[in-house]
Amino acid sequence: MAPRDQTRIHPVVWFIATGGGLGYSPFAPGTVGTLGCGVLLWLLMPGEIASSGPLAILMLSISVLAFIAMSIWASTRAEVVFGHDASRIVIDEFAGFVIAVLLLPKTLIVYIAAFLLFRIFDILKPFPAARAESLPGGVGIVLDDLVAGLYANILIRIMLLATGL
Repeated sequence: MAPRDQTRIHPVVWFIATGGGLGYSPFAPGTVGTLGCGVLLWLLMPGEIASSGPLAILMLSISVLAFIAMSIWASTRAEVVFGHDASRIVIDEFAGFVIAVLLLPKTLIVYIAAFLLFRIFDILKPFPAARAESLPGGVGIVLDDLVAGLYANILIRIMLLATGL
């Protein structure tokens, strides 16, 4: 689908889909969007929520699922203007990076590893990410990033277990 007139996008959809404008970065908007998300998560995410009990994990899970649903909604609407998985849509990077750091220790080394691994998996699109990306609408836009985030999270967990950290 070819991009249409960009003035026809609702300001809320534009803000969410482009990560507050990070998607307009002239250089690697996906990486800039991920980096912006990482900084935001660093400031907002609670540390060591896994040890806070089941209610805290339940609330976090509901929040993450709501964020993913919002990402799919905004991506679906932004796709009409920008095209499928256009570089200006970076909310999918936000959603994928949330999965990459979900329930991991809140340390700088973990965030750097999550950032690097997430970007590698997002670019390489290992199975089933490439297939997921071809799905229509916001589901296809967001799902491949969720897969990349899941792969990054799993690999970091393995590395943490292997190093005893």
